[in-house]
Amino acid sequence: MARQIYLIRHAETADKQWGETDLERKLTNKGVEDAQKLRTLMVAQPFPPQAIMHSHAVRTTNTAQILAGANTTVLLLTEPLIYHASPSDLLHIIHQWNDAWTSVALVGHNPTISALANEMSEQRVGNFSPAAVAGFAFEGKRWADIVSGHGVVTLFKEPNIL
Repeated sequence: MARQIYLIRHAETADKQWGETDLERKLTNKGVEDAQKLRTLMVAQPFPPQAIMHSHAVRTTNTAQILAGANTTVLLLTEPLIYHASPSDLLHIIHQWNDAWTSVALVGHNPTISALANEMSEQRVGNFSPAAVAGFAFEGKRWADIVSGHGVVTLFKEPNIL
């Protein structure tokens, strides 16, 4: 059984305002538009995500909510560990996903999301701009079987080409 992972960098974010923490930064209007375009792209995928996991930062939460849209069958899952995670931490989180899901999106932050994407396959995808997505297919019956470098790139889009 194939497993599909979509690694997504949150959409464009406003600069931190006075008195605002980094966790509270919101999406810009362009960020909202890019996330909406990304949602259209994701819905059209052969294996759209059944679950979307994101950090507890406002910008990743908002990106994930826009991606899910009105689809109430998509699970939105908040995982605070994503915020300061290393690529190996994210892989550990992936290994613990529910094996009933075959397609999951992870909305995270740079530089970690780009670094993990570049470890998932022999094909490098480069540095993610905001609202970029990379999809990877893996063979296996369990998320715990996912091994870096063994994925097949199924999708890579930047917001300027959505």
